[in-house]
Amino acid sequence: MKVTAIIPDRISTPVGGMGEQFKNTYKYLKNDIEINIVGYLDKETKQENYRGVTNPLPHLLHGNLNTLWGHIEYFYEALQYGKPDIVHSYDWTTYMAGYYLAKHFNVPLMLTVQLSAKGLESQGLMSCVDPLTPDGQWLHKCHIEMEKFCMVNADIVTSVSKAYKKYLPPSIEKKTVVIPNGIDLPQWQSTSDVSFPGKNKFKVVYIGRFAEMKGVKHLLEAKIPKEIDLIMVGHPDGGDGSIVGRMDELLKKQDNIFYVGPMYGQNKIDMLCAADAVIMPSTHEPFGIVALEALASKSILLSSRVDGMGDFLNEKNSIYAEPSADGIQKAFKEFLSLSESKKSMMVSEGIKTCKKYNWKNISKQYLNIYKSLL
Repeated sequence: MKVTAIIPDRISTPVGGMGEQFKNTYKYLKNDIEINIVGYLDKETKQENYRGVTNPLPHLLHGNLNTLWGHIEYFYEALQYGKPDIVHSYDWTTYMAGYYLAKHFNVPLMLTVQLSAKGLESQGLMSCVDPLTPDGQWLHKCHIEMEKFCMVNADIVTSVSKAYKKYLPPSIEKKTVVIPNGIDLPQWQSTSDVSFPGKNKFKVVYIGRFAEMKGVKHLLEAKIPKEIDLIMVGHPDGGDGSIVGRMDELLKKQDNIFYVGPMYGQNKIDMLCAADAVIMPSTHEPFGIVALEALASKSILLSSRVDGMGDFLNEKNSIYAEPSADGIQKAFKEFLSLSESKKSMMVSEGIKTCKKYNWKNISKQYLNIYKSLL
């Protein structure tokens, strides 16, 4: 069986949960399926079955326009592999490329929803620079209509959480399957000591994209208690320029906020295992793979529990952090008041949760869908 997978991420150093998901499922699927991958340009990946898209218009600094013409790049690179048995396209930012590739070769089309333009719209996150202008409104509508068109015309659609299905067209309910993200729990063991910056007692980590939907804006507006050092971890790529700029300003002014760059692989595991807590104040979250990673690391998780995170987070395994400056401050206060017995119980519940989300079992679900399409 040959599958051409189109993912708007990279697998050696993923920008977000999508890359993490694909990297982990690919590990289990590659022995049963020939998977050819089209993704972000990835200099660390030397695989013959990986083709990275390039940006021929680097001076066009408009993410939404880049997304639109980017379908052409994905389509062209995917053509180089020849005819697959199945096309598997991730997120609306690659759906149209996947649709025409499947149509060109007359093969089944599978879509995976890791993030939705319609879902982002529900949070006021529009696919344009200025939604108050006619051009901005039509540009956003173009993304919405492309996503809907491809979903309606796909053979099967998978969603990473039950909660996120609410953003999908009701007409595709019968061909929608929920396959969550997962965790490889035995991997989450510290191998090296980590030295955090700052002199305060507790180290709280934010790890992920510096984007509005991740609640980073609210986190940077919150007052960080004097007992806590906030450690910001991530790559500026894939984030919002205004939020990155705001973080840079705070780093110069506050002595308990630190930026340590991106972390991957064992370095990420060591860091999260060494942290006292991880904070995820997202306003929008299809699944929230970082939440599972936080639980697996036995750190205390402070989370908004929005959307997909609500599938597996509750008061037993995490602290609720409303996605606002006040809500985050309240969560910090609750964290500081936790007794050791309460922390131990929360960690234990977190490990129980992780055991329900196993990458090997999740990969089998994808394999079964591939087989059903043929």
